[in-house]
Amino acid sequence: MSDPERRLVTSIIACIFFGYAAVNCLVFYRRTRQQAASYKDRPLAGLIRSPQYHWTIWFTGVLGAIGFLISSWQLTLSLLAIVRGR
Repeated sequence: MSDPERRLVTSIIACIFFGYAAVNCLVFYRRTRQQAASYKDRPLAGLIRSPQYHWTIWFTGVLGAIGFLISSWQLTLSLLAIVRGR
């Protein structure tokens, strides 16, 4: 497998994972907060009810969005390198 093809596969995998993180944290934020509100009498209930949980969700979502942008740019560059190479 050539270097652009290897980068293409890596970029696709990164797009999937970063995109999932961004969608899960930012798009489904309200649903996640509602689920956390019903999370009672369980081992990590104190962590979920802490103020840091709110900022952790946003931080993870923003990192996911930034990672998705970077990996999609790398995906575009890899596709251009493959097309130009043939």
